[in-house]
Amino acid sequence: MTTTLQQALFVAGVGIVGIFAFMAIFYLLILALDKYLPHKEEEEETN
Repeated sequence: MTTTLQQALFVAGVGIVGIFAFMAIFYLLILALDKYLPHKEEEEETN
């Protein structure tokens, strides 16, 4: 393979891994916020 193609594949691989790492961190952050700040359902009163 040419060095240009190898460099392009390396940059693409780093980008894909970076996106998946960000998505995993963001997902864990959402889970942590949901655990520490749970959503409280409000009951509707029908009178």
